[in-house]
Amino acid sequence: MNGESEFIELVEKMLVRWDYTHTDGRVYAVLLLSEKPLTIDEIASRIGLSRSAVSASLSKLSRDYLVTYTKRGKTKIFKALPNFLILFIRQPHEHLEKEVKPLRKIVEKLSSRNQSFHYILKDLKRLEELLEKILEEIAEFSRQHDIPITPIMTGTH
Repeated sequence: MNGESEFIELVEKMLVRWDYTHTDGRVYAVLLLSEKPLTIDEIASRIGLSRSAVSASLSKLSRDYLVTYTKRGKTKIFKALPNFLILFIRQPHEHLEKEVKPLRKIVEKLSSRNQSFHYILKDLKRLEELLEKILEEIAEFSRQHDIPITPIMTGTH
């Protein structure tokens, strides 16, 4: 496997772990490797996928500040924004808001009926505290390094 293939595979794995599709990962990797912006057709031919699959991924990646585009006439050309840090920073926030807090609320209701849920609730509260501390550290890090995180913490993908 050459360096570019390994790069594409690893970027794809990272993005899949962060709740993107395999196509999203491959599209992002191809754009990161490219020295110039690419059209949808160029991306599709490089990764062997349909134009519509690539287009859907580009929309999602654009919404999440990972890809930008300009127009050359009527044709959009796409360029990757190397934002692995943004992808990483988003993770604790999403885990807290989409998983831990909703689960804690359910367990709180269940714990009134079943004593064994008190241990689960205690564990979830600790996890929630830890994630909130991590988010505070991320906010401090972003202030020190001038990384705008407001769209990251409110964005969805």
